Amino acid sequence: MIRANNIAILTDFSLSDNYNGVMEGTIRRFNKDVNITYLSGNSKKFNIKSASYLLYTGYRFFPRKTIFLVVVDPGVGTERDALLVKTRNYFFIGPDNGVLYPSILSDGIVEIRKINDPKIFLSKEISKTFHGRDIFAISAALLSTGVGTESFGDIKDQSELCKYELKYHEKVECGLKTKVIYVDNFGNVALSLTPNEFKLKENQTYEIIAGGSEYKVVSKRTFGYGEENQLIIYSNGYGFLEIGINKGSAYDTLKTSEGDEICLEDYTQGDFSPST
Repeated sequence: MIRANNIAILTDFSLSDNYNGVMEGTIRRFNKDVNITYLSGNSKKFNIKSASYLLYTGYRFFPRKTIFLVVVDPGVGTERDALLVKTRNYFFIGPDNGVLYPSILSDGIVEIRKINDPKIFLSKEISKTFHGRDIFAISAALLSTGVGTESFGDIKDQSELCKYELKYHEKVECGLKTKVIYVDNFGNVALSLTPNEFKLKENQTYEIIAGGSEYKVVSKRTFGYGEENQLIIYSNGYGFLEIGINKGSAYDTLKTSEGDEICLEDYTQGDFSPST
């Protein structure tokens, strides 16, 4: 029996309602000594892309065997599966809607289970709209007490998972097409590119196309080297290229959201290094 006494919660329930608290209370009914941390209880509503980024950029900083309880689930109550995934170092519990995919793939999938054994559920009457309490929270609680993964339900093949990729780029006529994968509270716009895939030259000016408009961005090491109202591009703290403004919001200028496309200047200038 392996006990996993750390649970990290990620939801889009916000801080004004009681959903996060009820989930935590459900967990503590079965394991009053468990350590609970909120990766975020206020992820963007219904935004699977945003939550996927938060999970992917955060999970590896937690102790091994941490259980990640992820409830960003706009498809709650539909035919989508509830999942328990064991990876090389962690456990992930959440809906099969792509939100877990980049993280579990990155850490290395060991076992995937559908949470479909009614003996696991909190009660015989499962809410159609609050699986976070009735299925996911109780599953995390039982797993943390040492209940084996085989008790939760049927095996699911990796090929059947709903997939979502955070890293993406494509050569197109304007240059290199990438996507917005996250916009943070400061208005910084993270892209689906890593520094290895697009090698920035410090203080070089690049052109981008976002929302049909053209902008100039300058490569800087960090915000403080940018001039007032200047769009800058840099490697963020999680290993993705990002567009920001020193003490300002790049989002207010670009008006881009998760999933929107951005085109970087012509890759034939030698700055584009294809991924391997």
